[in-house]
Amino acid sequence: MTEFLLALLPIAALLICLLVLNLSAKHSASIAFLIALAEFVIWFKPGIEGIRITLSKGMIMAVFVGLIALGAMLLYNLVDISGGFGVINNFLSKIFKDEFALFIMITWTFSAFLQGIAGYGLPAVIATTILIKSGFDVAKSAAASLLGHSWAITFGSMGSSIFAIDLVTDSPIKEILVKMSSFGSIGMLCCGLGVCFIYGGVKALLKGLKYIVPTWIVMTIALVIMAKMEMVSVIGFVTGMIGVAVMIILHKVFNKKDSSSGEKINDKKSLLNSVMPYIMVIVMSIGFFIINPGLKLSFSFSGYETALGAVVAAEEDYVTFNILKYPFTIILITTVVSVIYYCKINLMKRKDINTIVKATVKKIKSTEITLLLLLCTASIMMDSGMTTILSTTIVEFAGKGYAFMSSVIGMLGAFITGSNTNANILFGSLQETAALSLGIAPAVICAVQSVSASVGGAIGPTTTALVAATADKSGKESEIYRYTLVPTIITAVILGLLALPAV
Repeated sequence: MTEFLLALLPIAALLICLLVLNLSAKHSASIAFLIALAEFVIWFKPGIEGIRITLSKGMIMAVFVGLIALGAMLLYNLVDISGGFGVINNFLSKIFKDEFALFIMITWTFSAFLQGIAGYGLPAVIATTILIKSGFDVAKSAAASLLGHSWAITFGSMGSSIFAIDLVTDSPIKEILVKMSSFGSIGMLCCGLGVCFIYGGVKALLKGLKYIVPTWIVMTIALVIMAKMEMVSVIGFVTGMIGVAVMIILHKVFNKKDSSSGEKINDKKSLLNSVMPYIMVIVMSIGFFIINPGLKLSFSFSGYETALGAVVAAEEDYVTFNILKYPFTIILITTVVSVIYYCKINLMKRKDINTIVKATVKKIKSTEITLLLLLCTASIMMDSGMTTILSTTIVEFAGKGYAFMSSVIGMLGAFITGSNTNANILFGSLQETAALSLGIAPAVICAVQSVSASVGGAIGPTTTALVAATADKSGKESEIYRYTLVPTIITAVILGLLALPAV
């Protein structure tokens, strides 16, 4: 029990600082990191070389995620300063006369469509930006964007989370994928309802059923079909795209009078110019995925033995930058091309480039520090065995109730690592082993692991910090957690309860 409490302490400290003391993500992450580091040095005794290797792992993960965060903010400021968001908002206001329907579509289906192509918080950043520029409440926009797209994380990023759990488990991927689509459908519904609740409480939740239920049914059918066909790489992209189409149709059906009297969209060229950077990101993401260029930069780490005789295994290709498929590269290319084009058509002036750079650095600085601290903490917890202690203790205490607790472990993994993919790598094998030892269907538990980790992304400190920076809420992350925490926990509980029949 002592080991369990010590392993839990960094996470508990992080939660208390964020949610009870209302400290900023940067300060909360600092406290969690210092606690984890102190435990690592005193309890695990890794030595100077061990500390260097473990912290280096956290730092390289921070570079990987931090560059994407930097790119997302750069793209945001580019479109903002060039006046693109004003044009996009004008277009959306003419298409969607019902602001509530617009809110649901952007946060629940459009963001899921984006997640299918490129994750790492970018979908939530884009959705938050559009909503804020459309005049919606800042904290609600950020929270709904985080929660709304979270169901799609496990099916997004061209299937990276699915490939990850396939790598660390022995269960047939088709069995896991089919079960994942079933649990993913429940997560999808919960997130849709949660978005409505964030918008306006129970009243909005009931009002939103006419949009949520039909769209959910159609998306579920698409999700299940593609899962059975093992269309791993496009499952999130296609499901989200279908969801957007259904939402547009439903809006036209439910708002016939408003639609018929709406203004015509005249300046299509301005709209195209405004969304051009995002179109480029999507096209290049798909194009490089199909071409699959082999230009890679990998970082490997040697193993070490602690003073207590514990061995930390060597890590081959711990972090791999597939240069042309890497989101930051795609965003950087997009930014350069867009700046040249915008200057040529007089949407921007050269002096605006300096403004974009300064605005990006100012907004992202605190977020980058938070990311570094959190990912170093995650690295410490993984190398020291704290994460294993947490999960194995839960298995021992839960027994046959482990099917329910598997969702807690999945969410915990996403919270610690800030990634659905990393959570699946970290806990996928353990979840399968525990399921087999308890006589539980492993495909079910693996599916719950991935989907609960996916939904857990809505409260991940790294992603929340990134979106908070976009919403100009750095240091005020607690305002966002006030909306995301309860729906996320409820979803995890529901997923866990639905897994119990597998026992």
